[in-house]
Amino acid sequence: MEKSGHVTKQKRKGWLWITVILSCFLIAYWLIKNNTYTMTTASTSVKGVLYKSATGAPIEGAIVMIAEGSYEHPDIAAQSDEQGNFYLPNIQVPGTYTLLINYSNESKRLTVHITKDSVLRIPL
Repeated sequence: MEKSGHVTKQKRKGWLWITVILSCFLIAYWLIKNNTYTMTTASTSVKGVLYKSATGAPIEGAIVMIAEGSYEHPDIAAQSDEQGNFYLPNIQVPGTYTLLINYSNESKRLTVHITKDSVLRIPL
């Protein structure tokens, strides 16, 4: 009787280890799959609208560009049209970017988080 009890304890320990190892693999798989660093990024054009904060009127002719620190990316830039609309091409999303906006004698720098369906509304 003791031998069969001993075998049952060994079987339980074996199943316990199998369960623990399988659980570790499943948790590791889930962490890797859902990690934000392993998420794929996509390139898209981002739409935005510039308007006067006092009146709500659209701002035409403003230059909007991506900036990193003190370095501007003139290759990722746009000019707003008569409705204040602008489109920034080839933006990796999701991502956080610093925009540099030049209009007339004014300059504005702001940080925005951009996702695939972002439409930026920016008052000046």
